[in-house]
Amino acid sequence: MDSNIDEIISVSSTTKLGKIVKISMSYNKESQLIHSIKITGDFFIHPEEVIEKLEHGLCGIKLEKQYLKNEIQLILENSEFFGFEIDSLTDIILKTCDEKK
Repeated sequence: MDSNIDEIISVSSTTKLGKIVKISMSYNKESQLIHSIKITGDFFIHPEEVIEKLEHGLCGIKLEKQYLKNEIQLILENSEFFGFEIDSLTDIILKTCDEKK
């Protein structure tokens, strides 16, 4: 298997609001596109279905801060969330990739 095709990684991080966010993600090292992502932790989001919408919406997004931030903002704009901020979630996703380097 080509090592550039899929990297599957997980990382847990504590946000500056004190909540834990865990990211499990597979992505293409060459294109830097997310294939799949699972976001869990002790944060709250309402309606609860938005987390699934977020996970699906991030598939195919390039692992660059502005792309991720824009997509997260778009998906979360009509929801309520506590325990993370959009910037911190973006940084945690990017940190997940840095853990592998």
